[in-house]
Amino acid sequence: MNVQNLASILLYMAVLFHLLGMSGWVQAKLSQPIQLATLGLMVAALFALRKKKRKTRRRARKPPAEVAVMLDRAEEGEAGK
Repeated sequence: MNVQNLASILLYMAVLFHLLGMSGWVQAKLSQPIQLATLGLMVAALFALRKKKRKTRRRARKPPAEVAVMLDRAEEGEAGK
């Protein structure tokens, strides 16, 4: 199961808990725990979808071969003066 599927399942469960709490079928003393469960499921979905940002170090790229040829020609031109 990938992360997106897990997050969507958690969100669907949060919506169901929210609808259950709003429907009036539950006792008044169970209203707050249902709201907390809804909030917990939503936060869990957010943490599941969070991606860690990795700092990538860019290494210096080797210039293409054409640049080396042009550099050689330029150096020969200066030496020939």
